[in-house]
Amino acid sequence: MLDHSINAPLKAAQGEKIQVWFDGTTAVLEGQAVCFEYDYNAPATPAGAAQETAASADFRRSNYVKLPSATNGNHFAGVSSAYYPASSVGQFITIYTPGSTCKVLTKASLTIGVGIVTFQCGGTYAGYFRQAGFEGQGSAVPLQTLNTSSTAALTVCRLQTGNQSGGVESLTPTGTAGGALQSKVGGVTFYEAATNTSAVLTSTLADGTILGERKMFVINGTQTTNGVTLTVTTGFKLDGTTSITTITGNTAARRAYFEWRGNAWYTLCDTFDTIA
Repeated sequence: MLDHSINAPLKAAQGEKIQVWFDGTTAVLEGQAVCFEYDYNAPATPAGAAQETAASADFRRSNYVKLPSATNGNHFAGVSSAYYPASSVGQFITIYTPGSTCKVLTKASLTIGVGIVTFQCGGTYAGYFRQAGFEGQGSAVPLQTLNTSSTAALTVCRLQTGNQSGGVESLTPTGTAGGALQSKVGGVTFYEAATNTSAVLTSTLADGTILGERKMFVINGTQTTNGVTLTVTTGFKLDGTTSITTITGNTAARRAYFEWRGNAWYTLCDTFDTIA
């Protein structure tokens, strides 16, 4: 149960802390986000032991955490309460859970009480709070006015509760060829500026699995020569009758926002350059 009582100095962080096992070998920074290892399967050790499968009952799936990635971003656990040096065998860490007010590792320009900042999945800044995604678990309200966009720093924030935000991801195609660059399930995908001289950058939006599931794509930087083409497996415009198969964007600040309504994705906002 989250404890909101004043049981510490008034200047202390407030919220619930839990201890989890960090199932990784890298260092964990104070304020860095971690996600539950929801699909954990114990290896076949000691020799001769049975290999776990998805059908195995294992509560470590809610006690083991890793840095956020494209696959675990819908399972935000919390943020590290301290710095933990790298360990080759993993280690116990203490995290602040959603609903807490604590220090969060940010790399963004923040204004006290204005907007939100959301943890990043994958990449150099995995677990940093960099861009605004959806509200909910994994997003935070800044309680400081601080510009950490150039140099990441700790910022006092209130971790939001509610549905999973899904995190955000920042994708840039390698080289100039364009081609396939699959986006994560859920949350917000930002496509950074790129020059796709040979082909468009392609991604597929698969059918959703949860009623009300949200997904947004943002052209964060101009896509030169060839844009980003998203194939929507099952989709409609908001009218519910006009189907959508593909959308293409190349202009900075274009965005497409979808909600899964059980039978298809519906566009709540779509400013991509071409809709078909």
